[in-house]
Amino acid sequence: MKKLVPLMVLLSALLLLFVVSMPHAAAQGVEPTVIYEVNGKTVEKPLSEVNSSGAFEIGKNYTFKWSSSVTWILSFGGKNLTGTGSRFTVTLEQSGTYQLKVIENANTTYVYKFVVGEGPMGGYLALIGAGLAVGLSAIGSGVGVGITGASGAAAIGSDPKSKFGRILIFQAFPQTQAIYGFLIAIIIMMGIGAFSGHIENVPISIGLAAIGAGISVGLAGLSAIGQGIVAGTGIGTTQHDRISYGKAVVFSILPETQAIYGLLIAILILYGSGMFGGGVKHYSLGVGLAAIGAGLAMGVSGLTAIGQGIAASSSCAATAENPKAFTKGMIFSVIAETPSITALIIAIVVLSATGLLSGSGFMSGNAALFVGLAAIGAGLAVGFAGLSGIGLGIAAGSSVYASMREKASFGKIMVFAIMPETQVIYGLLVAIFIVNGAGLFGSKPLAFPIGVGLAAIGAGLAIGVSGMTAIGQGIAAGSGAAASVEKPSAFSKSIIFSVLPETQSIYALIVSIIILYAVGLLGGGLQIPKSMALFVGIGAIGAGLAIGFAGLSGIGQGITAAMGIGAFTRRSESFGKSMMLSVMSETFAIFGLLVAILLLMAIGVF
Repeated sequence: MKKLVPLMVLLSALLLLFVVSMPHAAAQGVEPTVIYEVNGKTVEKPLSEVNSSGAFEIGKNYTFKWSSSVTWILSFGGKNLTGTGSRFTVTLEQSGTYQLKVIENANTTYVYKFVVGEGPMGGYLALIGAGLAVGLSAIGSGVGVGITGASGAAAIGSDPKSKFGRILIFQAFPQTQAIYGFLIAIIIMMGIGAFSGHIENVPISIGLAAIGAGISVGLAGLSAIGQGIVAGTGIGTTQHDRISYGKAVVFSILPETQAIYGLLIAILILYGSGMFGGGVKHYSLGVGLAAIGAGLAMGVSGLTAIGQGIAASSSCAATAENPKAFTKGMIFSVIAETPSITALIIAIVVLSATGLLSGSGFMSGNAALFVGLAAIGAGLAVGFAGLSGIGLGIAAGSSVYASMREKASFGKIMVFAIMPETQVIYGLLVAIFIVNGAGLFGSKPLAFPIGVGLAAIGAGLAIGVSGMTAIGQGIAAGSGAAASVEKPSAFSKSIIFSVLPETQSIYALIVSIIILYAVGLLGGGLQIPKSMALFVGIGAIGAGLAIGFAGLSGIGQGITAAMGIGAFTRRSESFGKSMMLSVMSETFAIFGLLVAILLLMAIGVF
């Protein structure tokens, strides 16, 4: 036993030496304090408290303080910052998890970890989303309610026995869009803690997603303008029971669907981001950009409700004259909604692929940022091309009355009514090319250089903006529908005039396909050096802007073509001169095409 005592003493001494030589951790209660500014005041708190409160933010200065002179080592991303002394001041320039070592001597080292957030920028970006949601939708509801109110005031002034209760109901229809926008704005503000007096430090990606939600419900809220147009007609037709109240209500609520689509996408984005009280999620910047792409797709295409309102208004008035026109009127009114349905599909595909639809499994890695930019390109393509619904509504509105005439061919009239649909098909085609090329239809998105994402935006701008030529085509097609009923022999020539404004979109489609092929989004791999991808992407945006906006000359061409149809219907010998006048506007689209091709040649794509 006596022999064991020295051995036990020796073991105890070795154990004590081992414990003393071990690095100490913050969990043992030893930690530095942190000195930093909050709202202009200097505060000093323990590191653990600063970390748990999320007070570490990028771009701010922090001074770590120790009770004696030590060696400091701050590590992040494989890089180290070092210093000596009792204080260590640094500027945190990137978000993420940092490691801080405090070395007192050769045997004593303390190791701490803390998380640096992105600061309040994400929260303030989210406020922009809230503003867009309520602001844009308020414009739509304000104009729509104003149009309806004007019809109501006219009805009251002309007939003291007017049914004021019905007027109020019709005027209430366009108000719902502003309610949707107000609801989304409140959800966003609650999600970032704006009502608590302190905006939470949420990731920038969350702020971008909130902007996407605001764009979706805000722009789609402009559908209230179309709803106001048809509701105003409903007031006039129901005052003397020329049409049943129920049928007028059916026509009046048709343009509401686009606002509901926009609300749906906004809710899906916010739910996936954790703004419904489940805790804000953390995902990459690319996912936030993808949310903006989905919002653009649904929000911009929501303006098709203006065209639907025009068609439904004509259908409501036609049904008041002839109750048998109700069924055909419904068909013509629904046609203008189809572009929004295609945009809804693309938006859901984007949200599903990036993880926002389920709120988990968010896209990350090298592919995320590229996919976010590509999603914006797809959203621009199908969103702006979806504005062809306004042209569809104009053509359908004229077609309703044409179909009421005796011996009118419903089939021929339907041809004119659906002509402006081709532009949204072009936009959908380019959007599918982008989404498929980015791998969003598969299980794993593809990783391309950032420049390829910019090129996708260029292609989307080209086909999307030029798609609004459908407004001009709708004007021409509406005139063609009326002319073909008045003079059946004018059908073929009217088709020719109605097709003219579509050529601008064909030019844009060609440019879009050239861009997508060059950057590998049509398959076949990247056709340009990776080092040139960024420059090609920027140049592609320039080419898209050139042909996209120049293509809007098709609106003017449609106006001329509509008058040309009327001219040769009255005097057949005026066909040639009318055609010459109608093609004049084509010149400016050719200018845009020429510049776009020269730009593509300059960047080595064409």
